[in-house]
Amino acid sequence: MIEIRKGGLRSDYVMDVSRLEEIRAVFRSDETLMVGAAATYTEIMENREVQQHAPVLALAASQVGSRQIRNAGTLGGNVANASPAADSVPALLVHNARVNIQSAFGQRVERLEDVVTGPYGTNLGAGELIVGFILEPLPDYRSGFQRIARRRALSIARINAAAAARLDSDGKVGDVRLSLGSVTPRPCRMTPAEDHLLGKIPDNATIREAAAMVSREMVRLSGIRSSTEYKRPAVEGLVVKTLSDVFGSHAS
Repeated sequence: MIEIRKGGLRSDYVMDVSRLEEIRAVFRSDETLMVGAAATYTEIMENREVQQHAPVLALAASQVGSRQIRNAGTLGGNVANASPAADSVPALLVHNARVNIQSAFGQRVERLEDVVTGPYGTNLGAGELIVGFILEPLPDYRSGFQRIARRRALSIARINAAAAARLDSDGKVGDVRLSLGSVTPRPCRMTPAEDHLLGKIPDNATIREAAAMVSREMVRLSGIRSSTEYKRPAVEGLVVKTLSDVFGSHAS
């Protein structure tokens, strides 16, 4: 609707699908968590299945805009808009999200990182609709979500970060997922930093080393830009804060 008002999108018809219950449902199915594309941020953050199996998504949803925006904005809309600053995308990547896409001619399921092709770009074709997301549940993982914006509320994120991790019985990192928004051309996980943390006790020094690796990965993927001087320390600080939230007392 914003693009229509700006004159950037022209269409003879606009269809409201927000009341289709089939694409608003959130439920567990076998080994996955199914989240409808028309589920609002408020519904996501208050849903018990999401809170239990995808708490980082619930955290991300709670940080979006104002209460009015959370009551109307949807997960599918956030992904289809493909803003680099979308708060839901890093959280979805942590859960290895796949996107369920439907048209009159059939259905396809693709990885989220393949659907979003770049800033405000997707591989959605004419007549295709995102109907839901298939997430890998992480019920025993610690989660964290942080963002940097110009002000505390009602502001688009300049950088955001989502993370989830599982510690083994010996206190070492058994699995970790880390993703950032607004720092790379396409959504992706920060694999080098994840690999660095695996099998280690997540103390402060190890976390800072991982944060520095994220900064280098950002530059490798995005190149040197006018904002790089600001973003490098900002990214490192945000990663340290996010991972410290995840690992708690271990990060000391």
